[in-house]
Amino acid sequence: MKAGKVLHRPLIEKFLKYFTAQKNGYDQLLGARSYFLSKKNKPEDEVNPYIQYPIVTKEQMKRVMTDKFKFNFAYSSFSFHSDQSEPMIHSLSDLTDPTELTSLLPKRRPHGSPADTLSIRAGDDAMLVSPTILAVADGVSGWESKGAQCSSAIWSRSMLETLSRLMTEYKVSHFPHDLKKRDIAQVLDDSYLHTSHLMDLQNMKGSSTLALCMLIGDSLKMFSIGDSKIFVIRDGELVKTNEEQMISDLCPQQIGTQTLTKLPSDIAWLDSIKLQENDIVIVCSDGISDNLYEWEIVHYLDESLNIKKESLKNVANRILLKSKEIAFDDYAYTPYDEKVNALPKKSYGKNTITGGKLDDMTICIAKVVPNKKDGTRN
Repeated sequence: MKAGKVLHRPLIEKFLKYFTAQKNGYDQLLGARSYFLSKKNKPEDEVNPYIQYPIVTKEQMKRVMTDKFKFNFAYSSFSFHSDQSEPMIHSLSDLTDPTELTSLLPKRRPHGSPADTLSIRAGDDAMLVSPTILAVADGVSGWESKGAQCSSAIWSRSMLETLSRLMTEYKVSHFPHDLKKRDIAQVLDDSYLHTSHLMDLQNMKGSSTLALCMLIGDSLKMFSIGDSKIFVIRDGELVKTNEEQMISDLCPQQIGTQTLTKLPSDIAWLDSIKLQENDIVIVCSDGISDNLYEWEIVHYLDESLNIKKESLKNVANRILLKSKEIAFDDYAYTPYDEKVNALPKKSYGKNTITGGKLDDMTICIAKVVPNKKDGTRN
């Protein structure tokens, strides 16, 4: 495989076909490790049907930094599913307990890319923020109870960082053309297969929801899987949000080591919107959106940003604080309560529930501002 080349659909289908073998009338999942080991003596294109990372030079990065807008961003997070009170903010080299995994992971940022890209872990949540990308992956709780080699937090961080890396390099390879919906779907699938391979090499398991926004020209490209939320707010009004996807009652759609028989692009919500200066983009986990109604988020944003003239960081902190207040209130009524109370009584009891939902909480907020005409950052 040539440097920078990404997977094509026939190779992905071949990859997934191998994953699921018919045996004695039922499906048997063979795993990524078996696939790659079986290709040991095959040509390079067959040995490595996952991402290989080329060097991105400073000249290439400068050439593609021509988006009309950029993000001024801030974030805030709360770790409920963690013994650590403070979020972890550093690169993947400091993330994992299995030390062998770090040698398999790529450097987080291509050479010459913006230094202000942050990767944050808060409990099972992971977040990535930069001048061009906002992303949240909400690790599905419960994996850790299945053994020491299960970690939704590691899956979430690995998936986001691989996505960020490949999105940047795909953008470089397509310049001066903007990425289309099919390109983003391709990057999503490639990143998923690569992350699955990294997890499988360490015999690790995990899964997460996913929500990502990326600036392309004057548009915001968006995709999501599950119930993490994206909001685009213009002049105090919510103008765009994503659709929640559920597998079953109270169980969100997810991607992970247990979903290898289908590609993320087959289930993801994909959309885009033309941006305007001063638009606000919010990406958050369901720890926020299960405790606060959409109108409350818009209200707190407008009050803090436009009336009190607070900074984006203060706005992010305030929305997080409101979510925590509700989460610890046994008598609050929340969007999550509405979901539960709308379910059939015979399945979930006759009593109407109240009270906030305790969960990891992650929110990133960005203001859309003009980029310099020469493509450099302000």
